[in-house]
Amino acid sequence: MSTKRGTVKKTELSAFSHPRSGGILAISLDAGDEVMAARRTDGQREVLLSTKQGMIIRFPEEDVRPMGRTAGGVRGIEVDDGDQVIAAEVVQEGVSVFTITERGYGKRTPLEEYRLQGRAGKGIIDIKTEGRNGSVVGMLEIRETDDILVVTTKGKMIRIHGGDITSQGRNTMGVRVIDLDADDRVGSIARVEAEQAVTPSS
Repeated sequence: MSTKRGTVKKTELSAFSHPRSGGILAISLDAGDEVMAARRTDGQREVLLSTKQGMIIRFPEEDVRPMGRTAGGVRGIEVDDGDQVIAAEVVQEGVSVFTITERGYGKRTPLEEYRLQGRAGKGIIDIKTEGRNGSVVGMLEIRETDDILVVTTKGKMIRIHGGDITSQGRNTMGVRVIDLDADDRVGSIARVEAEQAVTPSS
């Protein structure tokens, strides 16, 4: 689990083997903090945390010891005032990182461009957020065979093949991924395996 203020927590799935209809406590949060992502992992991977202001950190999952349900977690990344974590992924070698900003600019960057660090640092710059780009709204682990769905706040959606997205180093501006009207913004993204169909809701 990851929170918007940069806390991470790892808990064995067996701790949730007796759920109640009203739910059970999964993490103790500081005032004003919120859980923004939960991922399943095998315990041997690496963690990526991405922030609204374009920072990113990569650290070994083993830096986070397993904790009980009611524990509060440990710091994964130090976020500046006004910044917050917007995405978390558990990754392994051989993947790329797709990052997109609210104004539709994004990039695909090989994982090895992000050096492995210890947790709790400030991270490094992933994508520039000044000027045309706006804030980061999404980050995903992808392979070239994956597709990405980009959905805007006005209900527009496109599907992009991962291999068609320009590969760039980190600390760059990215390229236009989706054309947006002046009052529209990217709202969310999702990874889709290339062979999967997207079935419209009725």
